[in-house]
Amino acid sequence: MATIQNKRIKSLSTRYLGFYKSSVLVVFIGVVCFLLYGTIQTIIEDGHYFNSLFTTGYWSFFIYIWIRINRNVHQVEFDDEFLYVIQKRQDILIPLENIKEVDIKSLGGVYEVELFNAEQLGKVFYFKPSLLYPFNFKKKDALVNVLRSNINKALRKKQHVQVNALHS
Repeated sequence: MATIQNKRIKSLSTRYLGFYKSSVLVVFIGVVCFLLYGTIQTIIEDGHYFNSLFTTGYWSFFIYIWIRINRNVHQVEFDDEFLYVIQKRQDILIPLENIKEVDIKSLGGVYEVELFNAEQLGKVFYFKPSLLYPFNFKKKDALVNVLRSNINKALRKKQHVQVNALHS
């Protein structure tokens, strides 16, 4: 009787991803509210509003960019054959053969996963391995390197079908 090897699923993302997304957004919105309050106080007292309004607009644009970037950050797990993207309603299963590359994109530790063929998330999505990434990068980069080696193994054993082959 053949034994089935138990493949352990490894989590790449921080378990505090929801906290990261919501708490940073709340802090940024608090900064903008504080700046708006300061702008209103400056208008009432001095009548000068351009510099304060410019700073508030700058921070508002920064929040908009942050939301756009982080809406595509997902919880990610992997094993020897698949990458699992954990979502609220359903999980997405991506074969490792479909992954083109995994690269770090920011100093805060956000990694980009680029796919050969687009899935439900598109051709590119992101994951964040740790909230404290610059301080524990060796451990998290080692785990990402395991994913990269699994991707390379999967690409090596990928079956290439000839163009004129008969498919059944």
